[in-house]
Amino acid sequence: MNGSNTSHAEDSGRGIIFRVDLKSPEDRVREFMNGYDGSDGVEGFDSALMRQHLRFINATSTPTATVTFELMIAPPLCNRMSNLHGGAASLIFDMCTTMAVAPISRVDFWAFGGVSRTLTVTFLRPVSVGTVVVIECEVIQIGKQLATIRGVMKRKSDWKVLCTAEHNKARMDLGKI
Repeated sequence: MNGSNTSHAEDSGRGIIFRVDLKSPEDRVREFMNGYDGSDGVEGFDSALMRQHLRFINATSTPTATVTFELMIAPPLCNRMSNLHGGAASLIFDMCTTMAVAPISRVDFWAFGGVSRTLTVTFLRPVSVGTVVVIECEVIQIGKQLATIRGVMKRKSDWKVLCTAEHNKARMDLGKI
């Protein structure tokens, strides 16, 4: 990350690239999330989710790359019916599934989480304000340019599936943007 071969995006991009120099899958995800601490002055759409709401549980790199998070559905994430808003659910899955790539990234392989091609969210049950959920994400397929990642949101109290996601991502080289 340091040195003359870093791109502008890497230099200014805590929370954009994965720390591939860290060996532990957990440390890579934690460090990515720490990039949203606000010290860079960036207040993006995803900042409050990453700083205030999402809690990292664990990550694995083998046999498949996975990440797990916990989240209490807070009022800012809800619609006027006090249920998780569809846009908020998409944001949650976008961020969580992207972080599932961190455990297997390398300098020359998905060091940046890529960009979304498609993100399909299927809502099975309403998710009421105050509900504590667990978000489990798994890299289903990853190649040189494309990846498919699955996300499942479950109610922590009874483990019922509330919504699912399939996130298709395209790899990008930040040095060429």
